[in-house]
Amino acid sequence: MGMVPGIPEINELVEGHRQQIIDLVCRLVNIPTENNPPVGYEFEGQNLLKDIFRKLDMELDEFAPDEIEDYKTNPAFLKGRDYKNRKNIVALWRGIGQGRSILLSGHMDVAPKEPLPWKICQPYSSVVKEGRIYGRGSCDMKGGLVCAVMAVKILKNIGWQPKGDVIVESVVDEEYASGNGTIASRLRGHNADFAINLEPTGLRISPACVGGLVYKISIIGEGGMPYTGDEIYNPAYGIADMINIIREFAKERLKGVDKPRLWKNAPQQPQVIITKVKAGEVGPYGQLGIPSDSWMEVVVQTYPGQSEEDITEELRSFIRGRLPKSIGILIERLYRYIEPVGCDRLSDGVKALKDSADKFLDKEAVICAA
Repeated sequence: MGMVPGIPEINELVEGHRQQIIDLVCRLVNIPTENNPPVGYEFEGQNLLKDIFRKLDMELDEFAPDEIEDYKTNPAFLKGRDYKNRKNIVALWRGIGQGRSILLSGHMDVAPKEPLPWKICQPYSSVVKEGRIYGRGSCDMKGGLVCAVMAVKILKNIGWQPKGDVIVESVVDEEYASGNGTIASRLRGHNADFAINLEPTGLRISPACVGGLVYKISIIGEGGMPYTGDEIYNPAYGIADMINIIREFAKERLKGVDKPRLWKNAPQQPQVIITKVKAGEVGPYGQLGIPSDSWMEVVVQTYPGQSEEDITEELRSFIRGRLPKSIGILIERLYRYIEPVGCDRLSDGVKALKDSADKFLDKEAVICAA
């Protein structure tokens, strides 16, 4: 298996591949692998990684989520997605035996390029500036994918062999609360003793992560012309009031809630984020009247142990207590509840990761939730 290189040797090896790492991230960023439900455009990016894995002599498995036997009936899958030309790529570096396995997991799809315009670069024309790579997907999460690919390449180049299997996967359809690609890989049998999600954490070790719910909150009006002498309620005012209500909800909702241990030193707590607001037609022309409705999209992040039912009722009660009952309100959940997850902070995998991070950072690594 060869000697395990120490931290100085690893640093030197990585630095020697610095330009290759940057170039590969930029190549992937320049491929617009957008997820636009129900479709996605991961195909070209996946092919690039597949070619690299082949050159590294890794065993490959390629499959779409809807190829899993019980895709149509398994409630774990989010339905309504189209998987034409959208396949997971899973690469295996088989160990020599008597070791535990590790899975390095990432996703190829990225969120759409909006909001426009971008200031430093165009979304899919990467720019390297002042030690950073700019472009859609550089952070979430093509940078992480490249870290895994290059780690395997560097170790293979020096002749090192793992005792346990090393699995690197690039899944499709992670964005928009899907996770279907990841679920498909687990049901396909690509599992390991320990897994590292390649999302960025600011060099913190994060054995747990918040959950998330996405809501559409609508204010229902009647619409009409305000010139007839009739008083017509304007839902644009209602959504303006709703912005302040959601801001207050964000400040109040976690008061009195016991903070889980892994969140005590986390850089931030679960957030409430307004992502979209609309009233009336968005085009430059149209009737100059009162809109028939208005709505906003809101993301509510959660701690472990907080159920969808409890969060929804808490949000509904908070809003209803602050708006007149005469105003029509509709609260709808979009996508599905992405539940908070975590593993034992004292597990062998976390301990090994922390030991390596301590040596690399030359200080004690922080363990906290993401």
